[in-house]
Amino acid sequence: MSHLLAAEWLKLRYRWMPRVIVLIMLLIMALIMWGISTSNQRPNVLLPRSLILALFFASAFAPFLWPVLGGSWAGNEYGWGTVRLILSRRPNRVQWIAAALLILVAVAFLALIASLVVGAIAGLIVKGLTGEATGSLQDPYAWIVVKSFLGAWYVLIFYLVLAYSLGTIFRSGAVGIGLGIGITVAELIVFGIFNGLGGTWRDIADHFPYAYTQALPNRLVREGTTSSFADIPSHSPSAVASVIGIAIYLAILLGATMLVVTRRDVTS
Repeated sequence: MSHLLAAEWLKLRYRWMPRVIVLIMLLIMALIMWGISTSNQRPNVLLPRSLILALFFASAFAPFLWPVLGGSWAGNEYGWGTVRLILSRRPNRVQWIAAALLILVAVAFLALIASLVVGAIAGLIVKGLTGEATGSLQDPYAWIVVKSFLGAWYVLIFYLVLAYSLGTIFRSGAVGIGLGIGITVAELIVFGIFNGLGGTWRDIADHFPYAYTQALPNRLVREGTTSSFADIPSHSPSAVASVIGIAIYLAILLGATMLVVTRRDVTS
């Protein structure tokens, strides 16, 4: 397992895709936080609330940024033909998939650390320019930051696994990226329709992956921001339900990926 992790880490060091994804995320985050600092949401851009805000935006961008990394990470192996060389050396296929996913999970963790740095810098700049005080905070605030970090990390992991699984199953980076993002776009359209119909249809929509990945960070962030931020409908899934729902979808994706990889012929 260690040599497989080393190989995936080597890819991470020399591939530009992870850095580009993280840089795009941080740039968009910084611009939005600067825009918010000129509105009535300015208290949320002051430290330590700015840390929560950065984590919120990191999870909000996840459905449209991280599938690019997850899909290309899996699909490029098939596009380059290197997967045949790898599997012909007879590594443990489950460990091979696990090593790739562990590295992607590590990338998401590092990206969130970078998000906290951007949030801290933004908070200091806004405070220095405006001189405003943060105001009252919930206690203990550090625990709210930790929960928000773990929730955002969980969401990022889901979209990485979603695109990685699709890229692996269909042996194409383009398919992994396209379906990874396309599924979310389709969910948004159907979610809006079902939500408008109400009743049972709305209940079905509340069990979509997108509903869970949006409800979880929103509910965690609301504990550490002003009352007017991250407002969500009362019928949205709870934090616990979101964690369980995402776990079920992850189990399905990982199970399907492992099944396909272990049974597929190397030369197919």
